[in-house]
Amino acid sequence: MIPIVERENFLNPEDCNLLIEYQKSHSANDSSNWSLGDHKSNWESRIFVCDKIDDSNIRSIIESIHYRVCSICAKFYTEEVVYPEFSNLVYWGTGMELGAHADNFWIDNPEKPHYSCHRDYSAVIYLNNNYVGGETFFVKNGYEVEPKIGKLILFTSGKEHVHGVKQVTSGSRYTMALWFTKNENKIFKIND
Repeated sequence: MIPIVERENFLNPEDCNLLIEYQKSHSANDSSNWSLGDHKSNWESRIFVCDKIDDSNIRSIIESIHYRVCSICAKFYTEEVVYPEFSNLVYWGTGMELGAHADNFWIDNPEKPHYSCHRDYSAVIYLNNNYVGGETFFVKNGYEVEPKIGKLILFTSGKEHVHGVKQVTSGSRYTMALWFTKNENKIFKIND
C-alpha cells in the first residue's frame, strides 16, 4: 500500500482561522440545495476557489501552502517535481458527506475519461475540529483520519487511495482541499 502522509500542525491555528473567515466572506455556504446526487449543487455554493484572492495576507498563506505541500510531496513520493493543480476552501455543514471516490478516475467506470485525470496527488488541510463526524476515510485499508486543526494529509489521487468523507453530524467542518500534478501544463495560477 502506498503510504498516506500525515503532518500535524502543518498550519498554525491563526492561519487556519484566517482561511475560515476568508472562506465565509467569499462563499454563500448555502446548503439548502445540497444533494449527493447533483455534483454542481454539492459544491457550487460552498467553496472558494483559490485563484482570485483579494487579500495579500491570504494570498501569501495560500502560496506558502502550495510551495510547502509541493516540497513534501516531491520528497516523500520521490518525484522530481510536482505542481499545484487546484485548491479551494470548503465548507461542510451538518448532514454533508462525500462517498467513496478517486480524484483522477471514475471508480464505477474506470474506462470513462475523467475531467481531472492529470491529478497525481491529493491533499486536505483541516482548518477546524469543533464538529462531530466528517472524518476522511480510505476504502482499501479501512483507515480513518482524525481531523485536527492544522493537520495535513497527502495521498495519491488514484485507485490506491479511494476515499470519502463521513457525514458531519453536528457543527461546521472547514477544509482546504488541494491537488497536485506532474504535468507543468496544468499548473494552478493565482490571478491578480
